[in-house]
Amino acid sequence: MKKRSITTRQEALDLEQVVVHAARKALQQLTAQHDPSNALKTLWQMKFRPVGCDPLDSDRPLNLIEQINQTFTYIASARAAKVLLELHPELAPLTLNLGNIKGTDIESIHDGKLACEVFAAVNTGNNQKLKKDIAKVAKTAANLRYVFFMCPGITAGRQNELERAPGVRVWSVGGEI
Repeated sequence: MKKRSITTRQEALDLEQVVVHAARKALQQLTAQHDPSNALKTLWQMKFRPVGCDPLDSDRPLNLIEQINQTFTYIASARAAKVLLELHPELAPLTLNLGNIKGTDIESIHDGKLACEVFAAVNTGNNQKLKKDIAKVAKTAANLRYVFFMCPGITAGRQNELERAPGVRVWSVGGEI
């Protein structure tokens, strides 16, 4: 299921551990299938064959490239939930929409209170993701509007210099694992 309810910091940490378990399993599978004499075949398998697994269900096969993309978005979402629960415990439980689900990436069961987008990328300008997410959240009527991201080299915390729309707070969840 790609929708998760998070009420506590521990539940967010538990979600991260589910993702880590799937990453370990995928690495074991890739290592077992890797042919050192044929690097292109290994890359082919990573892209087109189910040598990875769903980050939320390690029994469900998935190509490794898709697993990588989902893994870091899910970790960023779990970390964003931890921050939100620290800043706004009254919003619990939070609903994490992991995957292509209608609405924003993180919402509160208290309708209209929270709109939050989350992404993981090489940098904040990649595919104009930050700009697009700020615009999406800015259009909502939510009282609290956030964009959280994970990018290498950017320290965790609020990023005032990246805030481009009134009322939309931009936070990094860190750039390292």
